[in-house]
Amino acid sequence: MKKLIIISIAIFMGFMISIQGEEIKYQGEVLLGSSIVISDTQQGRPVINFRTIHGARIGQYLFTGMGIGADWYLFDFGSDGDDSEAVVPVFVNVKGYYPVSKEFSPLISLDLGYGFGVSQGIKGKNGFLFSPAIGIQYKKFQAQIGYESNLSIKTCQLKVGLIF
Repeated sequence: MKKLIIISIAIFMGFMISIQGEEIKYQGEVLLGSSIVISDTQQGRPVINFRTIHGARIGQYLFTGMGIGADWYLFDFGSDGDDSEAVVPVFVNVKGYYPVSKEFSPLISLDLGYGFGVSQGIKGKNGFLFSPAIGIQYKKFQAQIGYESNLSIKTCQLKVGLIF
């Protein structure tokens, strides 16, 4: 956990040095998504994702913020059908934008943080969160496709959301 805090502070300080003279404004996001497990014994099982991120849009090209979410892993433990597990990710998000027009921008995104198991089967299990993605922003709409490693479970994700 100390490493995560030190990395977050270093990233934040680097951004603060590089943003002198850029317009800085608040940006919030709400994203919903679906993932497929690509590792583990639960390979191919679905995951439902929710994320909210709040931070600073720095000029046209950069965003940095903090986020929290919920992931519902729809696992099959074999005893009585489907069981689900819930994880709460807490993370730092950094996005880079390449504006093609005033309304359209391709983007790259990176989430770094920690996932906390909160349901009965994984309560007390915690782990590093790593989630790179690529996507687009059109007006106030955003779509991303990416990868996530959370609690050592790897998934391929598709997320859509709104920016406010």
